[in-house]
Amino acid sequence: MLSMKAELIVIDLQRPAGELCRREVYAVAKRCKIALMNLTITTNYLILILISLKLNLMKLNNLLPRSFILCISLMLCIDAALAQVRTITGTVTDGENQTLPGTTVLVKGTTTGTITDAKGNYVIEVPASARSLVFSFTGFVLQEIQVEGRSQINVKMLPDANQLSEVVVTAFGIEREKKALGYSVQVVDGAKLTEARESNVANSLKGKVAGLHVNPSSGGAGGSSYVMIRGNSSLAGNGQPLYVVDGVPIDNQTLDGARVDSGRDYGDGINNINPDDIENVTVLKGPAAASIYGARGSNGVILITTKKGTRGRGIGVDINSNLTIERPNVIPTQQNVWGGGYAGTYGSLGSKTIDGVAYSTWPSWLADSWGGKMDGRPIIIDRWPEAGPVPYTGQPSDNIKDFFKTGVTKTNTIGVSGGAGAVTYRVSVSDMHNKGIIPNTKLERQTVNLRLSADVSSNLSVDGKINYVRQRATNRPQINSYSQNPMTALNLLPRFMSLDRLKTYKKEDGTMTRVNGSLNPYWTVNELTGFDTRDRVIGFISAKYKFTNWLSLQARTGTDFYTDVRYEQINQYTSGENGRVTNNQFFVKEGNSDLLLSAAGKLSGKWSGSFSLGANHLDRNQEVVGNTGTNLNVPGLYYIGNTRNVTPRQYTTRKKMNSVYFTGQIAYENFLFVDVTGRNDWSSTLGNKNQSFFYPSVATSFVFSDVARWNKDILTYGKLRASYAEAGNDASPYQTQAGYTVTSSTTYNDQPFANIRTNIPLTNLKNELKRSYEFGAELRFLNNRLGLDVTYYNASTVNQILPLEISATTGYDTRLINAGEIRNSGYEIFLTAVPVKTKNFNWDVSLNLSNNKSKVVSLAPNISTLTLMDPGYGASIQARTGEAFGNIVGYRFLRNENGDKLLTAEGKYQRAADLEVLGRIQPDYLAGLTNTLTYKAISLSALVDVRKGGQILSYSKLNQMAKGTGKFTENRENLIADGVIETGNGEYTKSTIVIPAEDYYAGAGPWNNIGETQVIDADYVALREFTIGYNLKSLFKANKFFKTVKLSVVGRNLFYFYRDAQFKEMGISPETAFSTATAAQGYETVAMPTTRSVGFNLSLSF
Repeated sequence: MLSMKAELIVIDLQRPAGELCRREVYAVAKRCKIALMNLTITTNYLILILISLKLNLMKLNNLLPRSFILCISLMLCIDAALAQVRTITGTVTDGENQTLPGTTVLVKGTTTGTITDAKGNYVIEVPASARSLVFSFTGFVLQEIQVEGRSQINVKMLPDANQLSEVVVTAFGIEREKKALGYSVQVVDGAKLTEARESNVANSLKGKVAGLHVNPSSGGAGGSSYVMIRGNSSLAGNGQPLYVVDGVPIDNQTLDGARVDSGRDYGDGINNINPDDIENVTVLKGPAAASIYGARGSNGVILITTKKGTRGRGIGVDINSNLTIERPNVIPTQQNVWGGGYAGTYGSLGSKTIDGVAYSTWPSWLADSWGGKMDGRPIIIDRWPEAGPVPYTGQPSDNIKDFFKTGVTKTNTIGVSGGAGAVTYRVSVSDMHNKGIIPNTKLERQTVNLRLSADVSSNLSVDGKINYVRQRATNRPQINSYSQNPMTALNLLPRFMSLDRLKTYKKEDGTMTRVNGSLNPYWTVNELTGFDTRDRVIGFISAKYKFTNWLSLQARTGTDFYTDVRYEQINQYTSGENGRVTNNQFFVKEGNSDLLLSAAGKLSGKWSGSFSLGANHLDRNQEVVGNTGTNLNVPGLYYIGNTRNVTPRQYTTRKKMNSVYFTGQIAYENFLFVDVTGRNDWSSTLGNKNQSFFYPSVATSFVFSDVARWNKDILTYGKLRASYAEAGNDASPYQTQAGYTVTSSTTYNDQPFANIRTNIPLTNLKNELKRSYEFGAELRFLNNRLGLDVTYYNASTVNQILPLEISATTGYDTRLINAGEIRNSGYEIFLTAVPVKTKNFNWDVSLNLSNNKSKVVSLAPNISTLTLMDPGYGASIQARTGEAFGNIVGYRFLRNENGDKLLTAEGKYQRAADLEVLGRIQPDYLAGLTNTLTYKAISLSALVDVRKGGQILSYSKLNQMAKGTGKFTENRENLIADGVIETGNGEYTKSTIVIPAEDYYAGAGPWNNIGETQVIDADYVALREFTIGYNLKSLFKANKFFKTVKLSVVGRNLFYFYRDAQFKEMGISPETAFSTATAAQGYETVAMPTTRSVGFNLSLSF
């Protein structure tokens, strides 16, 4: 077939149409016909379409006569018609007469095939020469059935004990039987990521994998996510796993992300991956599983395998359409009794007389709500005197809720796949539009994905993919704790202030309508605007040559290249600004090339093995170019050339790493396996004498159920596994040399300053080193109706790369050292069960449960504390020797020896003198429970996500305590602090002194820097996903065109079964974080509300 197609192309490209005589055309067509006689009818039609399309296009350009086109088309049509075929139908079931959807049915000796539908039925057209059909399904014995002239063949598949361990993708895309692995891996099917979907596919893994901790940022759609596997192993570095797509590592950093005091979340790398293109996700949890990936895999690896074409099924089309609407899951609950002012008195600017009546004038800029009761009296608001008297009353409870819009997300994906002869292909196009809940925010993303594979010969195969992503976001919200975050103003909004009035956020002179000591929230979303675009290309090309049936060589090169363009403007009348314009461009390119020589086969007798030797080259470049201009010359004209002060920005970072590695696996009788790996990296970011570092791993698994003799109906499968591994982790670039920053904004005698970096470098910088071991067992009972996977692990990371604070008298802020150790240990449980399985009804259950204890074993000599984040106000997040990683440390109430709060003589709270541990950001355990019920064509699935233990530090609560806006501050009459007053001689008496509301609430926290009250337990039980689907294929029984027609009602982040009541009052979620920094997972900065989404998903395939 390939030679026939090539001959046609040579003729029409190299010779003018006029030179083609009829004899030549007939000779070529005859040879084409002879070749086509040996092809299936499906392939024939495909070739007919392709050649007819090409010839018709050439006809339009007057390159070929019509007679030639008719001749070729007619010959192909006649050939197709003459091909003798028959139709065979049937049903495939298992030993319990349950249907087996997805069973592969092939005509033996050909590439013609199909798969069974959702009810186990199949239809296949076979040539008259076909003698048998081959049926295959993972975990069952392959069956070959003779056709013998039959038109219906029903098959019952028998379990295959040798295939009970499914095939999984491991490092570098190597497929291995799961039973042979001596370490823990977990696979998530791509179909579980597309119905109740998230814009960032990492969020869709939440609750589905044991030991995987996922926290989305509060940046909304397109925002980044923090992902951690088995605890944080780096005190100051990156703790997130490596993402690998089809064997190619991708960049997942957040460029210029949000900080405590400023910033937007521009997203990470993984959110550019279209979930509709994903076949499955494999999570490599420990160093033994990820050791071949070197320094980058020390925190675990998430392998994403995308879909590709298959042979023998003709052209397949998959369409997925998803529409969801979203609303805030929770908003702040505020008090509705007390107005602006202090000490219970009304804030007033005096009075204003209208029609002879004097009215109090209320200052809208008043920041605190410690005033008198809102009793309905008429007042004048200083910012809107033209409105006349308005009643001084509280607003309805939806006063804040109405600020938010109804978000809408529309996602449509179409994929076309197939294969003919030696070639397979898949191409998909996706379009996503999101309109956020914050006014004027939106996100658009388009992706195009092309995958081609071909067997060039019996020995040589090639594979390639290119994925293009175009993304544009408009007005991403500020998510810091400062006034540019609209949630700050909404948290401080006095309860008598109507949102309707704030919508007129700009006065006639262009200045802001200010309110309560903050920025008007409508001003922030309309006058602090920006956009960002990303163009990204991820791709690879590989070739594999088989020298023999046991020896092969694979070469692959891949790239991840993207450009980000970001623009931001701030209105000149914004407080603290005189107009600002920022333009930044980021260029990131990462190239990975690897070579892998592999051998596999029988060794001797009952022994078999496989061995690989490989090399990898990483080259990563990043460049940032930009300008920030301030102080506009011409008001309202926002571009760099119209600013008085321009600060340019440009820097380049580059990193290279060369690596060699080996793997070896030995098996005895397919029940005892031993794996050994080793890798050596040479990193450009380490000291000259320490650039080379080596780390090994060894793993073993023993499938004892294949050896012992017992009733397999009870214990169907049993396996024990153990592993030990070491993994390195290098540093970010330029940590070994002193550097300078040249600035043109500050000069001396017209010469720019060059400022030395404030960090003392470490010239002999070494790699961090993780040592890990794990033990596990996999058990399956009752013919796979019950499964249990248990793992215990222990990992210590030493030689931490730490920036330690030093005295300012040195001229530096920090110095870099290699020191410290952090240890993570815990267990993971993955339980599966099929409680009910009948002909029409199935109930499947899966449970993920994990516990991790993270302990700081040591820091540097004479150093016992490392501050990870310090937002102020009496609490910070620290690493302390001998304690849990990420402890929240701060001041408590001053107490006496009995534990009573010790008050001042005036009955007010006091702060203790010493810092204490108030909580920790790490949970005790995480769990995810999934129930899936299927009745005939109806399916229902629910995922419950659980966190137990750990706390967060809430800036929202601090704000509401300080300003008197929270619902919990509503009770203000006859307030007496809960504590005692010392009377002398060690005696105490219960306080009976009434104190002002400010001292009772704000004095218990921010006014006295008492961090204890800002800490909230982060426990929750949430309904993460809920879907109800109906397979409409049952309505089209007579229509064989559709393979799948499924309509689902979907919901995500629907509600909490349980959480601390304070979260509801604050209007925040226990899961949110303002950035992907490790310590940020325990700090909430007046976060945007999380969203609840509901909608529809339609899936079609034909």
